[in-house]
Amino acid sequence: MSDIPFFQSELFAELSEDLKVSSRFTATYRIVASDYEEAKKLAFDIAVEQTVECPYELVKGTPIGESIVGQVEEIKKAPEPGAYYATISYDPEAVGDEMAELLNMLFGNTSLQPGVKLMSFELPEGMYDNYPGPRFGRVGLRDLCGVPRGPILMSAIKPLGRTPKELSQMVYDLALGGCPIIKDDHSLMNQSYARFEERVLQCVMALADAKEQTGKKSMYIANCTADGLQFLDRAYKAKEIGADGIMAAPAITGFTMIRDLAKDPDFNLPIFLHPCFSGSLVLDENSGISPFCYYGQLSRLAGADAVIFTSFGGRFSFSTDTCQKICEGTMEKMAYLRPSFPVPSGGMRWQLFKQMYQVYGPDTIFLVGGALQTEGPNLTDNVKFFLDKLHEACGMN
Repeated sequence: MSDIPFFQSELFAELSEDLKVSSRFTATYRIVASDYEEAKKLAFDIAVEQTVECPYELVKGTPIGESIVGQVEEIKKAPEPGAYYATISYDPEAVGDEMAELLNMLFGNTSLQPGVKLMSFELPEGMYDNYPGPRFGRVGLRDLCGVPRGPILMSAIKPLGRTPKELSQMVYDLALGGCPIIKDDHSLMNQSYARFEERVLQCVMALADAKEQTGKKSMYIANCTADGLQFLDRAYKAKEIGADGIMAAPAITGFTMIRDLAKDPDFNLPIFLHPCFSGSLVLDENSGISPFCYYGQLSRLAGADAVIFTSFGGRFSFSTDTCQKICEGTMEKMAYLRPSFPVPSGGMRWQLFKQMYQVYGPDTIFLVGGALQTEGPNLTDNVKFFLDKLHEACGMN
């Protein structure tokens, strides 16, 4: 099954222009239906459920029924049998400036219905006043890590169970080898044997020591995923200590707090998003959210400068086609929002670099964790080896 967002097709060019004039926003859903009439009925049910959530006869013929209830704009047959694409438009005033209500209107109660998948959405430019998007994006991250062109190598400190001293030694060794971006593993939070503040402090100090040796600055990205508002506390604490960026898992923390952090003018660090806990949202063919929408559009709307996702060829199930669609989502036209960096990961090996480069292109961060550690006994030498292989794969040697 293809995750091609329906609004991207030429069929929607005229519709998109009409909607820009009307200032309504749209969501496109993939609906399992036996024929057009059933798809039409299901689409209308979605339009009602996602807005007024009551029997339509209660609002039929009223201002609420004419303005608040979603409007079915288009229904088209999907390429595969037994499925249709339905595009529904909604009134921005029903959402206001709350991202929580935008998410709710895009796929609130309907996410509980089998046979419906949110494929994509499109907002009029006026709605982006509430969503500045990535603060740095691809160009800004390149400036920060000092890699002006080509794919960027990224690694992670792991496994869970190591002490801050051991983890910071890994940071030092990776930076000494020239790894441009080094992040916490997503499981490193605030364990008793590796407390958050101590870990971040020691890793920041390790980077400073490595810079004294090499004259080059690597970036350290601190994992700040946490319970509730502790996420924001850790993000600001990481900035205070000297981390170069933060990472969070939106399926755990929620997209709305990430958006608030990205909007804060006093928080001037790049934000990396991790995909853990999101699998049940994106993997089913007939329900959930398309990877294009979740990792591409929603993550970027929330302000992600870089979006980690599981790549083809590793230990997870995403296809090459799905990975390409995610990359498209990180750079799809969304008003003035900067493109996010796609970060394929999940069992990446240097033997995959050439194919990855062919699929993802130069504006990609290649995240290699365990394979880099197991290549040999010396992390610094391993980084140099992987950098050589990366340059070789993209013809930069």
